[in-house]
Amino acid sequence: MMAEATVSTTRAWLPYFSCPSKSQRLAEAEGRILSALGIKYLARLIQIPFKNTEISTVSVTCEQATPQTKYPIVLVHGFGAGVALWGSAIKRLAQFQTVHAFDLPGFGRSSRPKFSMDPETAETEMIDSIEQWRDKMNLEKMNLVGHSFGGYLATSYALKYPGRVENLVLADPWGFNEMDPELMPKLTNRQKSIFWFVQQFSPLAVLRLVGGYGPTLMKRLRPDLAAKYSEDVYDYIYLANSKNPTGELLFKCLSENLGWAKQPMSKRFHALDNTVPVTFIHGERSWIDWKMTRTMFGELEHVESHVMQSAGHHVYADDADKFAELVIGALKKEKTSKPTVILTDDEVLTPL
Repeated sequence: MMAEATVSTTRAWLPYFSCPSKSQRLAEAEGRILSALGIKYLARLIQIPFKNTEISTVSVTCEQATPQTKYPIVLVHGFGAGVALWGSAIKRLAQFQTVHAFDLPGFGRSSRPKFSMDPETAETEMIDSIEQWRDKMNLEKMNLVGHSFGGYLATSYALKYPGRVENLVLADPWGFNEMDPELMPKLTNRQKSIFWFVQQFSPLAVLRLVGGYGPTLMKRLRPDLAAKYSEDVYDYIYLANSKNPTGELLFKCLSENLGWAKQPMSKRFHALDNTVPVTFIHGERSWIDWKMTRTMFGELEHVESHVMQSAGHHVYADDADKFAELVIGALKKEKTSKPTVILTDDEVLTPL
């Protein structure tokens, strides 16, 4: 029986300039968010060979396993995120299958290894780190679910290690479209200034520059997050991104102006093994253009695309119930050679 993880919060009230350490406070904030879900979970560090990196991992065991739930669900978070932000989605998915969520190297509570600044090498280092984590976890295969940047990495992983992926679920994935050269002239001066800043520095440098005011800044920028999690989410996001930003630098290395990938998946997706079923889950209000799946699904036989109405980029948080329903539906679905694109109202679109 898996023991419920507990985290001491006796010193969480202390000011940001005093003890405990940021790492301890991050662990406490993560623990409070996960404990609020009312589930039993195991939190641990998994050491992998790549630069002796420790991967922070949270696991929730499904106690009603069936032959249909042979392989676990593995959640890969997006840029600047971490395991705790999966929140209620973990609880709902674990009712169907065992769930493992981990912080990517360079993010969250995981170690901060230095990655190559060569895009191809850096991506390989990250993907091989995921494979080393899988091996250490003794997982034969995975139902791989990636959000945003995590969706990009999950796809790259499936391209290299298709035999380890039972299903690939991409939640509003980043990095599929090619950069639009006509977009930059249309940006406002403020937007151009932001692009310039992130090109010169790491993307979340401002959050670190403001120091202990980071949680307050996050609260002003994203007041909606408290409704989806709790007030602890602001401490969590700040603390998760306050350490050595090696993951951010990796992301910057792989991206063009943050919005696009230097090696977009639209040019690589066709090489994915057609025995790996793929499901896209997009948010209707997301800044990512979900219509691109309608033009690329024909290149792979086993592809479905769902659009969650009224959801934004963070589909798993905007409607955790619907998100879990779509993920579980994808895992239950028998493999088929007929590609479809499905909206949440069950309208089937004719292939383009």
